[in-house]
Amino acid sequence: MAVPTLGSAWTALRPPLRQGILEAVASLGFERMTPVQEGTIPAFTQNSDVVVEAATGSGKTLAFVVPVLELLARSQTQLAHGEVGAVIISPTRELASQIFGVLDEMLRLSGLDYKPCLVVGGSQSATSTADELARMRELGPDILVGTPGRLEDVLCGRLKRGKKTKSGTITAAGGVRGRPSASAQRLEVLVLDEADRLLDMGFEASLSAILAVLPKQRRTGLFSATMTEGLSQLMRAGLRNPVRVQVQVQDRRGADSSSGVISERRIPATLTVAYLVCPPDRKLAQVLRHIQSSGPQKYIVYFSTCAAVDYFYRLLRRLLCPAAGAVPGGKPALRAERQRLARLFRAGYPISVHSLHGQMVQKKRQATYGAFSALPAGEAGILLCTDVASRGLDIPDVDCVIQWDPPTDPKSFAHRCGRTARAGRSGSALVFLNPGSEEAYVDFLALRKIPMVAGRYLWQGEDGSITDSAPPGVVGVDDDDDDEESEPEPESERGSEDSDDGDADDRAPAVKRPRRRAFPAAKYPPDTRSDELIDMVRDVAASDRDIYKRGNVAFVSFVQSYLKHEAMYIFRAKELPIIEAARGFGLLHLPSMPELRGRPTARFARYAIDTDTIPYLDARREEQRVARLAAAKAAAQESKSARKKLRKDKAEAWSNAREERAQAQARKRERIQRRDAAAKAREDEMLARINDPSLRELLAKDPLLAKQMLSGRDKSLRDMAQIAAGRRERSGPRGAQSLEAIIEAAREKRRAQAASRSSSSSSEEEPDDWEAMARKEKIRARLEAKTKRRRFTFNPGFSDEEEEQQ
Repeated sequence: MAVPTLGSAWTALRPPLRQGILEAVASLGFERMTPVQEGTIPAFTQNSDVVVEAATGSGKTLAFVVPVLELLARSQTQLAHGEVGAVIISPTRELASQIFGVLDEMLRLSGLDYKPCLVVGGSQSATSTADELARMRELGPDILVGTPGRLEDVLCGRLKRGKKTKSGTITAAGGVRGRPSASAQRLEVLVLDEADRLLDMGFEASLSAILAVLPKQRRTGLFSATMTEGLSQLMRAGLRNPVRVQVQVQDRRGADSSSGVISERRIPATLTVAYLVCPPDRKLAQVLRHIQSSGPQKYIVYFSTCAAVDYFYRLLRRLLCPAAGAVPGGKPALRAERQRLARLFRAGYPISVHSLHGQMVQKKRQATYGAFSALPAGEAGILLCTDVASRGLDIPDVDCVIQWDPPTDPKSFAHRCGRTARAGRSGSALVFLNPGSEEAYVDFLALRKIPMVAGRYLWQGEDGSITDSAPPGVVGVDDDDDDEESEPEPESERGSEDSDDGDADDRAPAVKRPRRRAFPAAKYPPDTRSDELIDMVRDVAASDRDIYKRGNVAFVSFVQSYLKHEAMYIFRAKELPIIEAARGFGLLHLPSMPELRGRPTARFARYAIDTDTIPYLDARREEQRVARLAAAKAAAQESKSARKKLRKDKAEAWSNAREERAQAQARKRERIQRRDAAAKAREDEMLARINDPSLRELLAKDPLLAKQMLSGRDKSLRDMAQIAAGRRERSGPRGAQSLEAIIEAAREKRRAQAASRSSSSSSEEEPDDWEAMARKEKIRARLEAKTKRRRFTFNPGFSDEEEEQQ
């Protein structure tokens, strides 16, 4: 089937394309070129670098696949085994797989003998990666299509050790690369698809490493839907005098016929983007009502986080595709749940639910992408995804794109919407906005040349029909509800309370103004059917622990993502209706998180259930959970018993310690008494050895002196007593000498020594000068005391002069 476009025929290109390529394009159903193809292919095939900026869905893939094949066919160089002639780099695996599919189909239909190869990451082990590289070396491809990280491994060699900077150089000591699996020395063409996204996703280091091994004489093409500053830097680094192709979409429907003004758009003219401002706890009901009112179509629903995708995937699978094993209670419970859902959602046709995000393993991502793309037209399907599926993917027959959360990066908004209304087809997009500051997002996108129209809030009647008018009897919320949350006006804004003019009776009374609610209640009348749907979601979460836990994680990740919006002046965290958002996620209770501080958490109705009793529907997981819970309870009980025993032991230990201290003190007193008794016995024994009554009387009058003399501090008396005792033992009782005799013998010895030192020329004998000797002894003792510890010296109690007089 031919696709209607506004360009010229493919045969009008100059220089003309090869006949095989023209036949391949015709076989794919493209009779005429799109504007981006008509502006890019002639410049690219005439050996010029190109920078192409065009709206999503405008046919950029063929705009570079056709020139790549044409340039390789014109080249007279024969590529050897292991040499690569063209490289196409894509930011995501899904987009690389899609480009590879188009390239492979074009090669098959055109008859060109080139071997393409898809190289993307996502292998589960190093062994799998090594096997893939080995198979690629054995194949010897001519064209490589892949993601930057894996292409770096192929063209530059795998980095075994070391780290890279943004320029691609290895900085860590000992950094070693393995042998490249392919050579790019004879490369002809390099294409960077979604080039701005390549830089945003942090591939700058890998791109620098790849560009470093590519030859300078090559053709380079940069393709993107938006132009950024980083892309301009890449142009200056890798392109030489590029031709810039910028395709603008102009809308004539709103043009003023008199002035001839034509509005410019960054989205296809066949795409209608609507916005709906509604409380966050009504988004799920609006999505289901939109699906019910539109018939069987293919939808893509975008969320801000991977956790939100996982949660709503399992929730919608339970609601829209329930199976007997997915509902506890068997078939009766399944029938009851279907009947309850039929009151809230009646599609009348089967709907398949798929999920896709960046944290999924590669095989599952490929299977999901393939299954949703293979859905034929007329069948209903929903793909829940993150921004990993926002760029370049050409999923056929997508009728509507719903953005549950506006993207964190505003540049992704147009790419998300561009998954529909591709190649001239019509499509619609819907974005949900929270009441309050987010309404300014409409004007913000209008400045970015993305016009939007107001969407319709859909209602469900008692008969299940969907309309855009409120059912009869639905009235607005009473404004008196705000009185409970009112607060007094600040002092600076009151009347003339503090004015000195006039009496107190003339002062203006304090004015109470209502506190700003999470969203204006009067503008949004109650939607009982939406509330019933949220109650059903909470019942489902209370019966399935997997959904319950994933809901909490999804809500926390949503709040954290909301805080990272680049347009923070529009998406203000303080104005986020966080309580209503928690209800919209079907939470049973509010999680513990700092973002809830200061919020009116009392307005959240907690679900009456013990969360420990919520089971897993998987019997194995539930058995493991019960075992872990029992082990945790046993450990807690054991810990409690241990703490109780510890407290008891501490009390007993305190009592025992007091008794032990008393016993220790008693033992210490006994030791002191024994030591004192032993010392007293030793003193008595030594005193008994002294046979001088006058000295014993002197020591008896001065106990301190006796203790110092007998305790070992001064050994003179003790030594004398021991010498006297020894002589008595040797000579017997008759030979015992008194203490006075010992002292007299010592004096005689001193006199003899003094006499021997006296001068031999002296005619008369000098008398002993005991006073001079005493002074010398004192001086010597004083000198010794300066360097040694003063010792106690024995004083017999009389002087030498008294002895001589006697």
